[in-house]
Amino acid sequence: MQLELIDPYSTQAEQIWRDLEEATPRSFFVSWPWIENWLACIPRELDARVAVLRDEERPVAAFCLVRRTVARLPMLGSRALYLNATGIPRFDSVFIEYNGLVGRDLWIGKLVDAMPDDWDELFLPGLRVDAFGGLIETVIRGFRVRLERTVPVHYVDLARVRTDGYLKLLGSQTRSQIRRAQREAGELIVEIATEVETALSIYRELVALHQAQWQAKGQPGAFGDPWFDRFHRRLIAQRFRHGEIQLVRVRSRLGTLGTLYNFVYKGRVLQYQSGMAQLANPHLKPGYLSHAVAIDHAAASGLDVYDFLAGDRRYKRSLSTDHTSLLWARVQRPRLRFLLEDRLRDWARARRPAASDTARS
Repeated sequence: MQLELIDPYSTQAEQIWRDLEEATPRSFFVSWPWIENWLACIPRELDARVAVLRDEERPVAAFCLVRRTVARLPMLGSRALYLNATGIPRFDSVFIEYNGLVGRDLWIGKLVDAMPDDWDELFLPGLRVDAFGGLIETVIRGFRVRLERTVPVHYVDLARVRTDGYLKLLGSQTRSQIRRAQREAGELIVEIATEVETALSIYRELVALHQAQWQAKGQPGAFGDPWFDRFHRRLIAQRFRHGEIQLVRVRSRLGTLGTLYNFVYKGRVLQYQSGMAQLANPHLKPGYLSHAVAIDHAAASGLDVYDFLAGDRRYKRSLSTDHTSLLWARVQRPRLRFLLEDRLRDWARARRPAASDTARS
């Protein structure tokens, strides 16, 4: 297996990526529409590359690669590689999920063998649980695979919704809350954008609602960074007409209750962002109502899954029927700095109980 780094803005990179995606579609977050938008929006100075894995000259898999030097210990840096990410929080705030290779999936050892030699650690954020054959904590020829964290993903099986009806699949308390919210709200008007101008109008309202909701909690909100907003405005403008972007607005006699910004890819609705009205009546539950109508619409449209994406917030657990996970992992080469880091971490962990006992006394 050979690895070739090519210009990500070239027609060659696009053609290779699209061919691999068509043969093995995996996730909207590693589709060319998402990757192209990401590449167009991140600074060119980051020097991203498309890494193409070839088997006897034939491209079999690809991913984006960004290099950075990151601080690991005082006076020591690490030459880091990032797969389909930058390692910079601002530009990774778009939060890639179901990450991995486009094209053929490979065992992690084969990927490491094909990589260039000038790196210390490889960061693998937001991986599908089956990426690279399913990662476990292990050591491969001296390279250490670390699982940093596992994050739940809750979703709705839309085939079950079509068979049984959505509300019947939920717990009794959630079902009761949705039915009461429906009575309190009265007739619902559901608007699903059919043209890009309407989509952008709903998006603007979503941003305003989202920001108001989070700023009321003393948080900046996802759209507080203009770069994040530009990323999504461009994505909507570029991809709405291809059916990959869904903007939903739910209204009643009280006005807009909620707005949803979703991706639609290969039978899956990916619920990416939302903006909900802040209402005095605690029984109205605009989030529950908005998701319920969007789920019914997705089921009626013959789609397979309504995916709440990563996170274990209560509403995701309450409104879902099933769950899976995403993994954040990294591969480290044998380096003294990582051994020192492990020793310091173990030392701090060993002292923590003693410190806690002292504090309690």
